Formats: sequence, C-alpha cells, structure tokens
Amino acid sequence: MIRGIYTAAMGMLAEEARVNTTANNLANVETAGFKKDTLAFSTYLKREIFRTESLTDEQNRYAIGKMESGVVLDESQAYFSQGAVVQTGREYDFALNGQGFFTVETDDGGRYYTRNGQWHRNNEGFLVDCVGNYLLTDSDEKIMISDQMRVSSDGSITQNGVLTGRIAVVEFEDQTGLRKVGDNYFAQTPFSGEPRQNFTSEVIQGSYERANVNAVREMLNLITAQRHFEITQRVITTEDQLLDAAVNRVGRL
Repeated sequence: MIRGIYTAAMGMLAEEARVNTTANNLANVETAGFKKDTLAFSTYLKREIFRTESLTDEQNRYAIGKMESGVVLDESQAYFSQGAVVQTGREYDFALNGQGFFTVETDDGGRYYTRNGQWHRNNEGFLVDCVGNYLLTDSDEKIMISDQMRVSSDGSITQNGVLTGRIAVVEFEDQTGLRKVGDNYFAQTPFSGEPRQNFTSEVIQGSYERANVNAVREMLNLITAQRHFEITQRVITTEDQLLDAAVNRVGRL
C-alpha cells in the first residue's frame, strides 16, 4: 500500500508537469515563431517479474515481464515543426519557410537565435525586435535602414537599388539540443553544435510565422492531464483508507 501511494504521487508529479507545459503552449499560441514544448518521461524502478513453478522437486523460475513503479520527467524539448505563414504586408516582417533561425545580438554582445520574424526600426535606424535586440547579417553586422528595404527569398537586402547585405539565417547539426532562454530565444549548447549558414530556407518579406501550437489539441491535452491528476489523487485517498483499515481495524484483531 505504501508503494501505491508513492506510485500515485509520481503520477501526480508527471501530470503536473504536463499541465504546466500545455498551459505554457496555450499562453503562446499567438506568439510569432513560438515552438511548443513536448515532454519525455522515463520509467522508475523497473524490475523483472518471475514465475516460480514446483512441478518437480526442483523449483524453476521463468521471466514473465517487467513491472514499473512509476514515471519521472526525463526532459522537455522544443518541437520544431513549421508554423503557418501569415501575410501582413509590413516591410519589416520576415517569415522563414524551412529550417533555420534568425540571429540576434544583445547590447552586451550575446548571441541568440529565434524564429520570430517581427522586427521594427529603432531610433538609431537599426532593425531590432520587440525587446530591442539587433537582427544580424551573415557578416555579423547590425542592419542599418537608410531607405526602403527589399528582401529577396535568399535573405539578400537591397536598399535604393544597392545590395547592402544578407540576413543571417543559420542552422544547427542538432536543433533539438538548443536551449530556450526566454523572450522566444534559443541559445546554442554543446549538444546543438555550432551555428552554420543555411542556404535552403526561404525568407518571405511582409509575412511572419505563427506559433506551431494547435489550440484545440492543446486544450484537449490540458483537460486529459487534469483528469489524470484527479484520478491519481483519488488513488492516494483510496490507498490511505486501506492503510487506515489495515492499521486500526485489522491491528485490533
């Protein structure tokens, strides 16, 4: 019975993580370029189960399967499927069709990567995001806007008929190794590898990529996780009642 309480409690922790992740996905359903999170769980205290037979004077043991005492959260990963591309007609909106990320630089020189393609011109004439960080070219330079800007599908920037640079679109050997750091940014890790130029993705000016979150599906996932959480709560209540009966009733006999 004690093991039943612990197993149910581990189930509650797993469903709590699922509820929190699903709620965060729903909260960002309108965030441009957002990539939803998915969870991976692993079994805990898996052990072999044997059957013992005594058909003769000797006992024989046969493996009949495995028993798992619970699950634990293994990791949370971003799901990098393509989001829908929405046309806005805004000069500084860019969508990425395909793999890859825009490169941004903070005031302190930090480098991050994002799929959020909604930019604007700041007071100094540079192209920045909603946080104020700078969009970079493939030569690691900030983009200065001096005239009407046109961006081709390969990211090449033309102003007043002059080619002024190319928007940096990078990819990674293993993008699932990237780490979310807030503000819709990803940071490279030893598992993702170094960024390298991406020449296959299409840059679409006057559009942006929506979050790859299906609101209806996430609502169903949220309801399912809440129901599972309530069920495991009832399991703990039942186990507690059985334990009370074993101690206070059977013990008196």
